[in-house]
Amino acid sequence: MKMKKLTLIVVLGFCAVSCKKLETKSEFVDSSDKNIQIQNVTYSPNNPLLKAANDDVMIGAAINENRFNNSLYTNLAGNQYNSITAENEMKFANTELTRGNFTYGGDQVVLFAQNHGIHRVHGHNLIWYTSNPSWLANATTSGMTTDQTYRSIMKNHIRNLIFHYATFKNPDGSFRIQSWDVVNEAMDDNGNLRSCIWTQKISGEAYTYIKLAFQYARQAAIDAGQPDLKLFYNDFGHEYSKTKSNAIANLVNRLQNEPLIGGKKIIDGVGLQMHTSYTRQVFENGNGLANVEYGIQTMKNTGLKVHISELDIRGDNTNINNSTAIGGQNYRYFNIPQLYRKIVPVNQRWGITLWNIGDGDSSQGPNNTATLYDTNYNKKSMYQQFYEGLNEGLQI
Repeated sequence: MKMKKLTLIVVLGFCAVSCKKLETKSEFVDSSDKNIQIQNVTYSPNNPLLKAANDDVMIGAAINENRFNNSLYTNLAGNQYNSITAENEMKFANTELTRGNFTYGGDQVVLFAQNHGIHRVHGHNLIWYTSNPSWLANATTSGMTTDQTYRSIMKNHIRNLIFHYATFKNPDGSFRIQSWDVVNEAMDDNGNLRSCIWTQKISGEAYTYIKLAFQYARQAAIDAGQPDLKLFYNDFGHEYSKTKSNAIANLVNRLQNEPLIGGKKIIDGVGLQMHTSYTRQVFENGNGLANVEYGIQTMKNTGLKVHISELDIRGDNTNINNSTAIGGQNYRYFNIPQLYRKIVPVNQRWGITLWNIGDGDSSQGPNNTATLYDTNYNKKSMYQQFYEGLNEGLQI
């Protein structure tokens, strides 16, 4: 399939800065979602902002407060996006270094969003199998069993973070933290729940700790006055392991069927991290291999909000000028947002979040050239491909 196919764009009005487009829908979208008129800004090398590419797709970035002393970084982070995620600052190891004593480094990220008029922050994350403080391995509580101790620790940790970040408000009174990754990466590539501190310490089946985390999070949100806080399960591998993608779908569907708390389901959405590479298969070709299309479609079918939550696309780290790799990155940066728009109805979209800003900030390392900007924060060819994948009529 070619990266771009000629499509008919219906011009609804003329404006020197922007134009309206008819967003093409697919057979996967309910008829009620068809023919939605959206005001987008077509790509221009003079003033293209990712957040202006498509009003129906929020575009976020994970950012790190350690980069805030670089004005090139902060100018891009503050202007290009309408959603922000803290890369590391809200994780367990960084918020509860000693038991019961909380530090909130993520405040700097939330304040950054506030100071730049960004009204949505996505919390990442509450419970994970790794990035935990050393004390968590052998915690005890007088008069409590191990199971009771770790349930108490989990509940206390979740409640503290949700309550604390519920205090940050937008000028209109809405909550700045609108969503959380409640549980992160609980599944291995074979579709099994991985063994971790929580499965080892909390009694019952491996699923029990995940259910508890979401129950604690929903109750905390209600008690903090934020009953509509969106609660996500977040994981990687949807696009390269059908077994894992199917298992994640089964997991989140099971969570959807748990008893309501305060009239609310305990889960609202699922995150596909999408740390992928220039060689990963994009489309379902009937050959049984996992691919991006299958992963997005499988998560859409759960009926939950769908968040591409940590997007980056690795190149060839042995040759950053490899034209094949660059072409593969361009192809994927165009087609991933196209697939997201094709498959996921507007009312299920939580948006696409890119994992940090430039190659020098990337968790993949600078030689993988995985982001939209080079180490000097110059736009790469992938930038325009991603923008146009968001903005142009569907071509797949």
